[in-house]
Amino acid sequence: MDDFVKLDIPAKAEYVVLGRLALTGLLRSRGGFSEDAVADLKLALTEACSNSVRHAYDHDEGQVHLAFNMHRDRVTIEIRDEGGGFHEDDVDCPECQSMPEIGLADGGMGISIIRAVVDEFDLRKPDGGGTVLFLAKRRDA
Repeated sequence: MDDFVKLDIPAKAEYVVLGRLALTGLLRSRGGFSEDAVADLKLALTEACSNSVRHAYDHDEGQVHLAFNMHRDRVTIEIRDEGGGFHEDDVDCPECQSMPEIGLADGGMGISIIRAVVDEFDLRKPDGGGTVLFLAKRRDA
């Protein structure tokens, strides 16, 4: 039987930890993932949420929508926002640089890091706006 967890968090750095805790709890309760795999998925989730926090809403109010689905052979994660996405001037954004609590001060490598630690990666920009990131990681053999 599949387990599905949905969590909506404010697009603020201090709430990303809630997503990490929910994901960790799900992975550990269902088993099949090594501590390294759990750490990789927490890193991927943090990077993905950080992108939404930094780029989606231009520091206005917004939500980051998380969906975790535990399957027999893998876990899937969807991170979605309705924001405007990345803008080139975000790299020098003073507000973005002041968010060190989850490592948002050094940007630019998030997508590469995520791709390196998951088995499936899909990034979409729906016609209605926002960004949807789909990740999957297979259970350890």
